[in-house]
Amino acid sequence: MTDALDTSEFGTTKDALRIPAYRKLLTAWSIGNVGDSALFLTISIWVKTLTDSDVFAASVFIVLGIPALFAPAFGLMADKFSRKRIIAFTNVGIALAVLSLLLVTDASQMWLIYAVTFVYSLATYVNASAQGGLLRDTLPDNLLAAANGLFGSIDQGLRIVAPLAAAGVFALWGIRPILFFTAATFLIYAFLIASLKIKETKNEVSSEKHWIHTSLEGFSAMRAKPRLWRYVLALTFAVTAGGAINALVFPILDTGLGLRPEMLSVFISVQGVFAVISGLNAARLLKAWGYDKMMAVGLSLFVLSFAALTVQNFVVVLVAIVLLGVSMPLMIVATVTLRQLELPLNLQGRSGAAMNVMFNVPQVFTAAIIAALLGVVAYPWLVAAATIVAAFGFVPLVRGRSDSRRSTPVPAEPIAVAEPVSEVVAD
Repeated sequence: MTDALDTSEFGTTKDALRIPAYRKLLTAWSIGNVGDSALFLTISIWVKTLTDSDVFAASVFIVLGIPALFAPAFGLMADKFSRKRIIAFTNVGIALAVLSLLLVTDASQMWLIYAVTFVYSLATYVNASAQGGLLRDTLPDNLLAAANGLFGSIDQGLRIVAPLAAAGVFALWGIRPILFFTAATFLIYAFLIASLKIKETKNEVSSEKHWIHTSLEGFSAMRAKPRLWRYVLALTFAVTAGGAINALVFPILDTGLGLRPEMLSVFISVQGVFAVISGLNAARLLKAWGYDKMMAVGLSLFVLSFAALTVQNFVVVLVAIVLLGVSMPLMIVATVTLRQLELPLNLQGRSGAAMNVMFNVPQVFTAAIIAALLGVVAYPWLVAAATIVAAFGFVPLVRGRSDSRRSTPVPAEPIAVAEPVSEVVAD
């Protein structure tokens, strides 16, 4: 796969779904993501209810982001060992950790919520690192864009139903049913992945260097690809600004619009509807526009959505949520697809982990800074500052625009493949 012009060779979502192993991988991930979507936001709502504190609720997002610091080590693990087994064991661990939250009865046990949230987030990074390699083992290169768009659409689509359902269940019966449900979905996810029948490759990873150095090779690999690196930097600025919104979401609802915390699920669902539409069309748009245009359009809509969030008006904020939903899949599909195509299979875990570090660690610091400023600075000013941060994403895109028109992504070099980790069985 070479250049933006070669996006004309990309296949469709239907083409990807014709492959049995991909259908099973997609099903397994989707089931796990149902539980993830239900629990992710409900934890913050639960903490808000227990403590009646915006700061404590915002701190949940900080705890969720800290495990990104360990992502490179997980990426190395995913590049060296069986990804199926990694995901299966990890999801059993998530289920057990989630069930331990049944012991929480009041705000005095916040430490347990934070501890489980940390472990839960840690495990999701392990899953993310391993899944990228599984996807490459499952699909040919020309179907990766369609697969990424479908994954993103399902992820966002679940936010239409899962948060609303979880918020309703929480309001009626509390957190316990959600915890049982989430644990069950992760166990099913583990079982389906363990039974996935694909040719899983064991990659050659150098053992001569220290494991810390080896685990960080994803950064240098991306840095060596100019266009990919520009996209990663642009998206880093965008998601860094996104960390501010994680901390400001309850002030926007409470102070700005006078709404209850449970309304967060409604806004997330609206975002999900338009993210689904965007994700399902991302491969087609990438095929028609090419990488550069799709990144530019996505970032423009993202910055505009943040600017609109400074306005204390329900309709304007709703429009901002719509734009936010449309923008992120465009940037993510372009960046992730380019990474998958430009880097070899034995770097998929570590390069994916490196992206997680660059995207999530800044979010943690941003959320922490914003949480510290809550009550001191009016939230519209904080949103405005985040908008400026997001706009800095245009700098690498504009600086590399002339070069990117002349350059072409280089196909990944072939890698030496050892004996399969698992037997090859037709699904």
